[in-house]
Amino acid sequence: MYIVLIPVLFLIVVSVCKKIPLIGGRLLAAFFGAGILAMLLGGVYNPVQWINPWIDGINRVAFIIWIVIFGSFFSMLQIETGAMQTVLNVLRAMFGHTPQGLVLAVLLALYMGGSMLGTVAAVGAVVGMLIVPALDDMGLSPELICATIVTGGSMGAIMPPISNAVNVAAGIIGIDPMPIIQISYVTVGIGLVLISLFFCKVYIGKRYSMPAHLIPQESAGTIFKREWKTLIPLAVLIVIIMLNSIPSIAFDLPGWLLKQIPFGEANFYQAFKKVKIFGTLTNNIVLSLLIAIGISYLMYPKLRVNAFTKLSKSFRNVQSSVMIQIAAGFFLGAFSIGGQLQVIAAWAGNLNATLLKMGGSFSLVLAGMIMGSQSTSQTLLTPIIGPSWIAAGVTPVHAAVASAHLAAAGQGLPPADLNTFIIAGLVASILQKKVDPLKSMYYTTVYCIYLFIVGVLFLYI
Repeated sequence: MYIVLIPVLFLIVVSVCKKIPLIGGRLLAAFFGAGILAMLLGGVYNPVQWINPWIDGINRVAFIIWIVIFGSFFSMLQIETGAMQTVLNVLRAMFGHTPQGLVLAVLLALYMGGSMLGTVAAVGAVVGMLIVPALDDMGLSPELICATIVTGGSMGAIMPPISNAVNVAAGIIGIDPMPIIQISYVTVGIGLVLISLFFCKVYIGKRYSMPAHLIPQESAGTIFKREWKTLIPLAVLIVIIMLNSIPSIAFDLPGWLLKQIPFGEANFYQAFKKVKIFGTLTNNIVLSLLIAIGISYLMYPKLRVNAFTKLSKSFRNVQSSVMIQIAAGFFLGAFSIGGQLQVIAAWAGNLNATLLKMGGSFSLVLAGMIMGSQSTSQTLLTPIIGPSWIAAGVTPVHAAVASAHLAAAGQGLPPADLNTFIIAGLVASILQKKVDPLKSMYYTTVYCIYLFIVGVLFLYI
């Protein structure tokens, strides 16, 4: 068991202890160092033998990298075309005539934005600029405004189709993300209802009044009739992914189109899919994003101005995340060739199932609390916890669902939620008021508790 414990302890200590000279707090150093230790302890001493497992490890998470890159670029385009503003304006016209209705409209807009853009920071910046002054006029504290944005954006970010948490879990465990996406539509959809009701009834209630100037003057139909074209790329993205994610349909439109292109003795889709790393571009969500990006360019010539500069900027925004995934691929490959996965499976088979499930659950949540990021906590622990759960009888799909929900729950809890710190800075700059991030995190615990319950539930069903 020492061949597992030593690399894992190295990974945790280097990630958490920032005072270690040169490598402290550096995730790249933590993952690469842990991977090297895993292979050396497993008897793989020749560095040349490390290359193929690394490529295989990156191949497992490559589709996540593409989703992060193209999702970031797509979100930038939708901000520029005004699509997110249209969504918010329509929802405000439908619900925003009372304080509770306005908060409901904001949460729904954040849910939709998060599910399409995949990142809390992006949707928070767009919607936040539009609604922070309105919520302030209504009398909400800066901390509650921040918590509202973080809660809606965080739940939206785990909501398919562009669900980073779900895709990370699927990639690490090594299964098709589509079954997890189908389940997450339900779990996050139920959460949308429950958490929105909680915010509106408990946090808002009847203690606030609606200023006259905030009451929408146009109907939702009027706004939609004027601005519907801005929603076409988003609608295309939703439809294509939904066609593949509904079990009774399960039609991969982009994949089908590529299969119509002859290539050698087969077709382009089958041939290209076999290519390591780049072949994962055939993932339904990745191809759907590329199609939606293409439609955006066709509809809005202004997007073509400085297109390469915009792409470079969006890549810089996610560069850190991409590099961590590449390092995580090395770590995953190392655990495979070093024999650690087999040791974990054998060890888990001799342990009490309840201990494995609950211990793993709290470990993921605790890592999320410390790291402030669900993707980092999953990349850190799911390679160890996932096989343990599966050895204890949990299906791979349910293990991935649990991992995604538990890590997202930990991310939103005090003391280190990165999303809260980002949005708190945004709110403070807009309102020119002090925002206490920790107080805001206490407001967001409601969605974290819900995600924790869902995650544990899927380990037992």
